[in-house]
Amino acid sequence: MRRIARVSALCIAGLSITTFGQTLLPRVAPDEAAKHLLNKITPNYPPEAELARIQGYVILEIGIDESGVALERRLISGHPLLVPAAIEAVRRSKFRPFEVNGKPTPVITLAVVTFGNPKNNESETRNEVLFQENFWSAEESAQTALANGNYPDAEQHLNRARDLLPPAPESGQHRRERWRWVMDMGDLCRAQKKYQEAEQNYKQALDLRPGNDKNAPEIAETLQSLSRLYIEERRYDLARDDATRSVAIYQKNFKRADSHDQIARKRFGRAIAYQSWLLLSLAPQSNQRVEIKKQCGTVLEFQTFLDAADQASFVPICETAISSPAKKD
Repeated sequence: MRRIARVSALCIAGLSITTFGQTLLPRVAPDEAAKHLLNKITPNYPPEAELARIQGYVILEIGIDESGVALERRLISGHPLLVPAAIEAVRRSKFRPFEVNGKPTPVITLAVVTFGNPKNNESETRNEVLFQENFWSAEESAQTALANGNYPDAEQHLNRARDLLPPAPESGQHRRERWRWVMDMGDLCRAQKKYQEAEQNYKQALDLRPGNDKNAPEIAETLQSLSRLYIEERRYDLARDDATRSVAIYQKNFKRADSHDQIARKRFGRAIAYQSWLLLSLAPQSNQRVEIKKQCGTVLEFQTFLDAADQASFVPICETAISSPAKKD
């Protein structure tokens, strides 16, 4: 009869469930981002839009990486005929890199791309930009307070973010913001060990995925949070199922991410590496060694996305687990 090799036992014994979460990127106001813009890009007016005399604004959330390259993250508002040209204009933009503590760092901001000389929705656009800035400022303050264990302040900021949300429209506008708020409420409940409320919030967040995309990154992040909740509740089978689904979705998003979108690739690669490490602790006894080798292989494949200290700790364990043969009784 074969038994699990000694390395597997060592692997599990030395394994800790990391408290890894999504890395928060700093957000900067559009006016501040404009000061870093090195080349002002005039968008190409789509002929069909110009022919139809369509004017207006396209609001995009964009990421600017450490080298100053900008890419769209998501569409906030804009006429469908104008959106592709707005995205293309953003991709041709170049920014002076932003710095935190003297080191280049990726940031998130808003880009407002103008087509024609629109006046009819100028106020609406300005209000939307203001909402985005205020909502995400409150949300980030809540996450900071939560990370510091200051639950009353976290709840206060989340209440402020909730009050900023307009009534849910049939169009699904602000779905991303609603999802984020529900997720943060789940995180707050989980931190306070209100597990039933946390689970309700996370499951509600699953229903707020953008459109009908079953592989949306938001689904992966929600499943990731559910898996951590189930681990705290010692519901390990549920934790393993949701963590496995989460990794699969993150991997699909990593593969389809633009090769130039380093912000997205780092986000997904980091999540894959840490979720796979977590899955090592959840390997079922029936095929523990097979599962450990599988997850260690994934950790090694995405090791460059780990924090330096974790990389130094995780990599030797995984290399040993993969190379060590199983022993017989």
